[in-house]
Amino acid sequence: MDFELTEHQRLLSDLVTKFVEKEMPKDAVARWDRDNELPNDLLDKMAEVGLMGASLPETYGGTGGGIIEETIVLEGLARHSSTVALAYGLDVCFGAVTLERHGTEEQKRYFLTGLARGELHFALSLTEPGGGTDILGAMKTVAREDGDDWIINGAKVFTTGLNIAKWIFVVARTSRDAEKPSRGLTVFLIDKDTPGIRYNKIDKLGSRFLHSYEVVYEDVRVPKASIVGAVGRGWPTILDTLNNERIFVAAVCCGLGQGALEDALQYAKERSAFGRPIGQFQALQHQLADRMTELESARLLTYKAAWLQDQGRDCSLYAAMAKLHASESAFRMTDTGMRILAGYGFTMEYHMQRYYRDIRQLIFAPVTNEMSKNFIAQVGGGLPKSY
Repeated sequence: MDFELTEHQRLLSDLVTKFVEKEMPKDAVARWDRDNELPNDLLDKMAEVGLMGASLPETYGGTGGGIIEETIVLEGLARHSSTVALAYGLDVCFGAVTLERHGTEEQKRYFLTGLARGELHFALSLTEPGGGTDILGAMKTVAREDGDDWIINGAKVFTTGLNIAKWIFVVARTSRDAEKPSRGLTVFLIDKDTPGIRYNKIDKLGSRFLHSYEVVYEDVRVPKASIVGAVGRGWPTILDTLNNERIFVAAVCCGLGQGALEDALQYAKERSAFGRPIGQFQALQHQLADRMTELESARLLTYKAAWLQDQGRDCSLYAAMAKLHASESAFRMTDTGMRILAGYGFTMEYHMQRYYRDIRQLIFAPVTNEMSKNFIAQVGGGLPKSY
């Protein structure tokens, strides 16, 4: 076993660290969080230094990296802001992977090269009102063929990133099979300014400058060229990205947890009580030692899952484990951080409250940790399906 990064990967990690310190220091992120506004040029700057293409093929303007490179970037960004990392992930970990695996050559050349240059950004419109994890049972958005076009009608919720995205992946039902509801779904890639699309922002507790929206599709006419993959085969297209999505979220959680840990350690070294730094008290040391150990084990799981996927091996079990463990570990880290900072942690002046708010959604999104446990028990333990 070799746990070392390659020289290229170490250089990439250093690049991300320098970018984060220069272009998104924590005080700037706090301002974006307060103002609910992501700077328009931040992703452009990522593209300028090569981060947007870090895991894209050289053919389409990337540098030929893989899932490990993607993980390195996500973890590094999330140290200061999981919200920025999520914005990056929507583009690179969902949009790019979907197009790379299922897009036509024309789609790849246009969208992937545009993404590498920082010119194109994506959002995913999948979740239905009242649906949540039950995607197949709740899917009411439909698309019908009309000559050379398709016409889409329906509504989605929690479509995230429309404030920066130009293009939306929309999943709609194009046919029905009563015996197998996974058949008949189709993925469309649509310009968000297409007539018939309306959206309203949802106010959120965390990730406040990467906005989520309710979106209504009313007689939205799109050409057949907007289909990604095959008609009626949208479910396998979605499933093909799930492992990468779970690794993506695990990496974000590892970075978020690390950022919270660094703040907690710094405060414990500087804050004094009863004549000594509070970090000298065993009660705090033991809590922080537990959190450090959990985060390191989460990181190892995450990179193992990323390595397996880069090797073309089945990583589904480890991806689910990584998402589950990393999100719970980061969740506990932010709680511990709030306890250590105490009253100051409850103020908006310190960054811990932002970590504390932002991690909450990653416990249940993009898949709930309960569903992850169901999958782990079923696939890893050979137990009967529980749902």
